Amino acid sequence: MLISPARTRPGLGLPLASLFRLLLLAVLSSPVSGRVPRSVPRTSLPSSEADSYLTRFTIPQTYNYSVLLVDPASHTLYVGARDTIFALSLPFSGERPRRIDWMVPEAHRQNCRKKGKKEAECHNFVQILAIANASHLLTCGTFAFDPKCGVIGGSSMLPL
Repeated sequence: MLISPARTRPGLGLPLASLFRLLLLAVLSSPVSGRVPRSVPRTSLPSSEADSYLTRFTIPQTYNYSVLLVDPASHTLYVGARDTIFALSLPFSGERPRRIDWMVPEAHRQNCRKKGKKEAECHNFVQILAIANASHLLTCGTFAFDPKCGVIGGSSMLPL
């Protein structure tokens, strides 16, 4: 069996195969972002221990508090729920939260039920809360399976 000498590029003195291996090794060994992310373990507490650190927020007949947004500029926590958006002052001081109701009109709800959806599904579940500017929020909701978005001014929020 004949073994041919590796080809070299003029002026480099290294075989092309060696250059390719070096390049491949450099690419595969370098992290994508340029630095290795730190691994931070999650902290967990049993709810019985966490209760002393937590402030609970519930409003009767309001469900699905699933979307949260903190506005550091106004020290406000916005909470998207079913048919409602709440604004709570931070830090929690016992001040009553403000709210704006964003309910689905009855005609829309009837349409939703005619499409075979359950009564509990034919509401407006807030899905997105984002800061639009210093005085307005962008919000989107399911609106009884007819999604809608809107802009809400902070002054539109009413006290509970």
